Amino acid sequence: MCSSNLDFFASPGFTLFNALVLELQRLAQEQPLSRFHDQILQRAQTLIPFDKAWWGRAALIDGLPDEHSSHVFGLPPQYLEDWQSIRDQDPTVGLVHARPGHAVVVDSQAGETPAGLRWLGAKHGFGEFLCIIHIDPQTQLSVHLTLYRATGAAAFTAHDCFVLDHLMPHLVAAEGANQIRALVALREALDGANTLALAVCDRQGTLHCAERGFVERLLLEWPDWNGPHLPDEVSPDSYRGRQLQLDSTAVGDLFLLTARPRSALTLLSAREADVAERFGAGDTYKEIARQLGVAPNTVRHHIRSIYTKLGVNSKAGITQRLHHPPS
Repeated sequence: MCSSNLDFFASPGFTLFNALVLELQRLAQEQPLSRFHDQILQRAQTLIPFDKAWWGRAALIDGLPDEHSSHVFGLPPQYLEDWQSIRDQDPTVGLVHARPGHAVVVDSQAGETPAGLRWLGAKHGFGEFLCIIHIDPQTQLSVHLTLYRATGAAAFTAHDCFVLDHLMPHLVAAEGANQIRALVALREALDGANTLALAVCDRQGTLHCAERGFVERLLLEWPDWNGPHLPDEVSPDSYRGRQLQLDSTAVGDLFLLTARPRSALTLLSAREADVAERFGAGDTYKEIARQLGVAPNTVRHHIRSIYTKLGVNSKAGITQRLHHPPS
């Protein structure tokens, strides 16, 4: 297990550390979501040298991680699949979850290392690696970061561990700020932004970041919902409900979600929507019947159906639902 190094705070390395933390804040505000992790890991290499990296979020299920999002740096896309095939032979999982927030060093090629992990290191060209996790207090997902060095490279030191221990909270905070920045950029690009509420979720439907208004809109549709997972009826792709419309934009293995109140007209048939518009504008039953070429009783039937579908019982209620959707 890694130990601290208090001399670090009086060393030139501390100046580099502070400079990197400031750089993380800048990258979080300037980089698009799709490029953020690569940019931030490239900067981290100046403080802790490494060749490859893996950054992701996972839920611990029956003692094994279930990945919710994943980003590899200097590794092929199939790395995650390879690791999943031997994850029950990776002692790192138990070590980092025993002490969240503290980095551990594992040698993939040591004699006592399980065969599956030795195979993984040999296939992907790494020897030692440094791993740390941070538990998200809202989602309870573990944000994990693993830094790999090539086989035969210099060993990770206690100093490297100490630096990563103190850097990881800043990395997690920068990731969250970058997600918020992505939401702001999305809002600026969309029409009707004043009626939107935004969030970020993963492929399993777990929210990583959400505006307050997004949560409030979900509660209108599902009063008993308490997160952080989207309701069972919702997929990360889209949802059309009575009061809520959800749409998404995929960015890597995350989704940018937009929630907006659903127009009352979408609840009605084409003829009912026509009648509702005319009735809400002040036309009488007879006037609407004459305009549409139908009997007044037919208009009354449509009005009764409109009341039921919109959950109102008056002309004023129809007008309110048509032109002032719930916020």
